[in-house]
Amino acid sequence: MSEQPTHPASNLSRRDLFRTVGLATGGAMLLSLPTMLSGFVSPAGAALRKGATSMTNTTLELDGQFGGFLSTVDGGGVFADILNEPLGQDMIQRKRPGPVRFQDIVIEIPLQNVEKALSSWVTETLTKNATTKNGAIVYADINFSEVKRLEFSGALLTEIALPDADAQDSSKNAALLTLRLTPQSTRLAGGKGKLASASSTKAKQILSSNFRFNVQGLEKACGRILSVEPIVLNRAVAQTPAGQEKFRQSAAAGALDCSKVTITLPEADAGPFYAWFDDMVIKGRPGTERAGLLEWLDPTLKNTVASAQLGNLGIVRYEPDPVASGGERRLGQVQVDMYCETINLTL
Repeated sequence: MSEQPTHPASNLSRRDLFRTVGLATGGAMLLSLPTMLSGFVSPAGAALRKGATSMTNTTLELDGQFGGFLSTVDGGGVFADILNEPLGQDMIQRKRPGPVRFQDIVIEIPLQNVEKALSSWVTETLTKNATTKNGAIVYADINFSEVKRLEFSGALLTEIALPDADAQDSSKNAALLTLRLTPQSTRLAGGKGKLASASSTKAKQILSSNFRFNVQGLEKACGRILSVEPIVLNRAVAQTPAGQEKFRQSAAAGALDCSKVTITLPEADAGPFYAWFDDMVIKGRPGTERAGLLEWLDPTLKNTVASAQLGNLGIVRYEPDPVASGGERRLGQVQVDMYCETINLTL
């Protein structure tokens, strides 16, 4: 018996890839799910078929606690693979649906919207063993009345993408934290009245252009860092046989791995990074790893409002005049790649 996957790939690793479906498309996908798979009754089904709501009033709920207002949501659908039956004498490929499966949920949330329930879960995931959460994505109308809920159970936080940082970004883009939730199960349900929290406790927007990046011992060289690409942390989840996803537990979670840290800075400031590369890579001197710190600042650029502590940074590459995404070389700039072993977020 062969298996034909009929769902999109779920192991995306960059924020740009996360944002594959807008609310209108994602809402349409959720509303079209078969009610027989998601398990809710017809009155709730009728409520769930209303139009998509503004993302401004879409929130995350974790174990009954308010997690924050979301920017985008994708995934969480219920589906089944197409299984091929053995061929018979009529030589027609007979098929049937496989066991029920549940898509990961990918959310983006502005840093200033992260509430204690969510920040605590992120901290636990980064510094302790993986923990599971029950919760919901709650969609509300302009009056903060709930329209529908995408409820999930036993979710692991399996991917965390830090906001990108770009000092040359003049578009006032908000610094967005991207999270991937891997649930044991999901279901759609009707609304439950008014939102538990109708306003965020944090008011001032945190911009992706307002940041500061430092490497221990190289602070003078870091005074004019131009950009820091998104840093992504992944926690693998052990694969289970088809139809047994609902039995996944936190014990099945693997190691937490961090992507490379890529920064761009003026070539005039890059000398200390060249010397570090020479010590660590060319000469192979031990003990040359360094700590790093990425901070997001308030509009005055004086006060830190969120930060990421980077542990055991090791330089592995530098490229003077790197090629930009548009194919042109960025003259007078240097791109530096480093590995990172641990990250702790303060939100």
